[in-house]
Amino acid sequence: MSKPRGLRIGNYRITPLGLATLGILLLILLAVVVMVVFNPFGGFDRTPPEPTPTPTIDPALITPTPSPTPSPTSTPTPEPRSARIRSLGEIAMETNLLKAATTDGGQSFDFSDMFSYVSDIMGDADYTVADVEGTLGGTAKISGDDKMITPPSLLNALADCGVDMLTVANDHALDAGFDEEQATLNNIRQAGMDFVGGATSAEEKKHPVLKNINGINVAFLGYTDTLHGREKKYTSKAVKYGVNLVTKSNPTNDVKAAREAGADIIVCYMSWGKMGKREVSDDQKKIAKVLIKAGVDVIIGYGPHVVQEAYWIDGPADSDGNVHRTLVVCATGNFLSDQRDQYTDSGMIFEFTIEETGSSTGKYQIVEPKYIPTYVWRAQGETDGSYSYHTMACGQWLEEQPEGMSYGTDVTRMREVWAEVQSVMGSEVATVAAE
Repeated sequence: MSKPRGLRIGNYRITPLGLATLGILLLILLAVVVMVVFNPFGGFDRTPPEPTPTPTIDPALITPTPSPTPSPTSTPTPEPRSARIRSLGEIAMETNLLKAATTDGGQSFDFSDMFSYVSDIMGDADYTVADVEGTLGGTAKISGDDKMITPPSLLNALADCGVDMLTVANDHALDAGFDEEQATLNNIRQAGMDFVGGATSAEEKKHPVLKNINGINVAFLGYTDTLHGREKKYTSKAVKYGVNLVTKSNPTNDVKAAREAGADIIVCYMSWGKMGKREVSDDQKKIAKVLIKAGVDVIIGYGPHVVQEAYWIDGPADSDGNVHRTLVVCATGNFLSDQRDQYTDSGMIFEFTIEETGSSTGKYQIVEPKYIPTYVWRAQGETDGSYSYHTMACGQWLEEQPEGMSYGTDVTRMREVWAEVQSVMGSEVATVAAE
């Protein structure tokens, strides 16, 4: 039997493997003691490090970084302002027209059907002006022909068609007296429309009729060259402020007042001329010169009941050498009447545009004049012999006509009107249009 190997300590024997293990443990213990006591690697320094000093820089040596220059914000160029103005021919509500408009056994009147074929054209502008011969006060007996006294219900029909203003200075303005004329002005206001050519008081007359149309201040003037002597029958108020009789007015002062009130453009409506005459009279030319010298920009004429020519005329140059140019339309003819003679059964709608010039803000010019020939279609009833009336824009009906229009008479005449108006107006001043 072999002798057990290993180291004996008392009753215990440690095998060679155990001795090796014990030796390794003693070596590890000795290494730990040496590290703790002698700190051969410097140990663990628990003292916090000294802070690194911040270098001092001379401010004079600092080159500032330039701030970026902001890009300028571009301001958009505003579109030039403009305004289209339309002027209708004369409306003369003669006896047969009043009969045609009678409803409810003669108790009321409805004029709307007379404009049914042209209503969308009448108000197709930024501002539309009409002339109704005579009065619409509702205080006097209704009559037509020699005396033009029309029921005020016509105002509603015109307003519904887009009419914005009535010119009230015409030769029939005092047919029923001063009170009727004043009632007319009040009725126009109640219908929601403006008026020019008269006033309801001396104080009102002092203030120019100034309307802002698309940002453009347009002043309106209105005069008549005659009242057929009726002004002598009534109170002096009739011509002091009721109706603007041109011989009792001062256009130069009126234009000056309008400019001082801020007017950019001045438009004057003038009742003048000889009835039925297509030639411009010497009196018309004289009055036009007065208005042009005063500084009016546009003159629209009424009175002759036929279409007369249009032209441009230059006024005197100002101190800077600038020449003021005025557009003159001598007469627009009849828009609605019972007159059937050649040239009196027709008229035109005249349009011009006020446009801001591109070179200078706040300066304006008259551009794009045009005219729309119109014809009054009168049809006789089949049973009672009464008439119906419709104002037609000729150019719209040259090829296809409304039902009931007689080809041999009405259609032929309407086509003649289309040519007649152009023969007077030509194309140098304004262009013809169908609507």
